Amino acid sequence: MGNIGIALSPSDPAGANMLNIFRELGFSETEDASVLSMGDTYMLVVEPLIVPEERYKVPPEPNPYPTDFDGFAETYGLDYIIIASRHWAKSGQPSFTVHPTGNFGKAMYGGRTRELQPTLANPMRDIYLELSENPPKGFKVSMEATHHSPTQFKTPMFFAELGSRKQQWKDPGSAHYLVEAVLEGINTKGKVPVAIGFGGGHYCPTFSVLEEETAFGHIAAKYAIDLLSPELISQMQDKTLDGVNHAVLDKGLKSHQKKKIQVALSKLKIEVK
Repeated sequence: MGNIGIALSPSDPAGANMLNIFRELGFSETEDASVLSMGDTYMLVVEPLIVPEERYKVPPEPNPYPTDFDGFAETYGLDYIIIASRHWAKSGQPSFTVHPTGNFGKAMYGGRTRELQPTLANPMRDIYLELSENPPKGFKVSMEATHHSPTQFKTPMFFAELGSRKQQWKDPGSAHYLVEAVLEGINTKGKVPVAIGFGGGHYCPTFSVLEEETAFGHIAAKYAIDLLSPELISQMQDKTLDGVNHAVLDKGLKSHQKKKIQVALSKLKIEVK
């Protein structure tokens, strides 16, 4: 295994809070003012926001958005990048979430339309399980379905987020819990069977429970099922880079939706469980 990357943005109030904590725990500047390090973990400080706040704000090409993550990974020999970020939810529920990125439909918040970003299921699971261990009172911990940018980089990435309002984003205790979970998860290096998921709600209640024994890569929630094509289902497999052992279909899918998914999975030789 190589080195690990973390990225965050000081323009994000949760990112700014976590940056202070990473520094307190031993991250220090390198020769590049935008990069900090501690051991074999490197942190990229990104400006502006990693995910745009405005809907349908697609960055100009050919410039990589929001920064050259692949260049960062190549320079520092990174296996993958964790993006430490805020999470917003209409409910305001205090939460910690983990998820891969990509757009099954139009690119509403950056990235490219109908493109998924490479990710790694087992490292994502390691951090999810650390977050689930003993969260602060009132906080919920969940996986989220694949959504938003980035999408266009070769380096596998996923988000670890603190939600869902300024009270949590700026709270040092909550941010410290997420930072510790990220650092502990990086060191876990777990390895269990890998799945891709179809159906269920955005916060993946079924798949979150199954994380105890299965690492989920890309997940298409119920609201995204009708957007799926065989090519997108193939991307879910190809861009879950630690290999897909099987697929899990949540309850509640319509018969024609299940059939479409099962036909595509059969062609990809992916077993359904």
